[in-house]
Formats: sequence, structure tokens, C-alpha cells
Amino acid sequence: MSNPHRKARRAKARNKPYRPKPSEPPMLVGSHLVLSPLEHMVEQLERDGTLDTDERGTPIVIGRDGREYDAAGALEGVLWHFEMMSIRHGVTLPLDGLRELMIACRYLVPVQSGTIAKLRADLPVLRRAMATGSRVDQIDLLQQCRIKAALENIVTPDGGRCPPGSRP
Repeated sequence: MSNPHRKARRAKARNKPYRPKPSEPPMLVGSHLVLSPLEHMVEQLERDGTLDTDERGTPIVIGRDGREYDAAGALEGVLWHFEMMSIRHGVTLPLDGLRELMIACRYLVPVQSGTIAKLRADLPVLRRAMATGSRVDQIDLLQQCRIKAALENIVTPDGGRCPPGSRP
């Protein structure tokens, strides 16, 4: 014989209504906007062995908005973003090629073929890491990078720069 209480429990209606969790779409467009100028730089280095420069000879990046940016500063900002992301989420991201390219742009030294090979291998991993991150987290990381850049550009009243970690 079956238990009458068991049948009553099965037939009991659920009090809590079903609410599906909101899903976030991947940040495919955001990762493309950030990383496509970097990919363009790598393609140009492979094709011509050169980078776009301004009138002073400083390497520049042409952003998706059409504006020109200092390549070393832009690469440094992207590097900060990925470093903060790897620390925050406890993942290891391949940043050596990006770091080497930033150093080459900053000090105007030739970019080695090994650096280009590293970047070719690393860019899909970085794109995937950025695309699969949450939108709120990516915006927060961007804000943290802006704060870090502002803190590094603090100018003292006499016109000098503060060393990192000190106050004017």
C-alpha cells in the first residue's frame, strides 16, 4: 500500500514562482573594440615591420573612434586591465608578449619576431578572457585603470612628478 501523506506532498503546489536568472550576453563587442587596434598593430608589424607614428616619431594607435593615442600608454592601460583581472579572478593570463610590445613602443626599440609570435598566440586567449568577463566587472576594471593612471600622473606644485606611493 502506498502512503497517503506521500501522495499529498507530491500534489502540493509550489509556493515560490519560477523566475529565470537574467543572463548576461558575452562582451564580444567590447573586447573587439579594445583589442582590434592591438591586433591591427600586430598585423602591421608582420606585414611591414613598422608601426604608425606621429610627427615626432612616437608610435601611435588609431582607436576605433578614429583618434590617435600614444601606443605605449594605450598598451600599458590594456596591460593594467589584464593584470588586475588576473589578480582579481586568480587566473594566469599570457601577458609577456603584450609587455614586450609596450616596452618596445615606450623606448623605441625594434620589436622582435618572438614578441610577434607570442602576441599571435596570446591575443585569442586575452580576447576570450575579456569577452567572457561580466560587464560590471569589466567596467570596474576600467575605472580602476583610470584611477591608477590619474595617480601616476600627479604633478607636484613645483612641476615635478610624485614618485609612486608618495603624496604631493
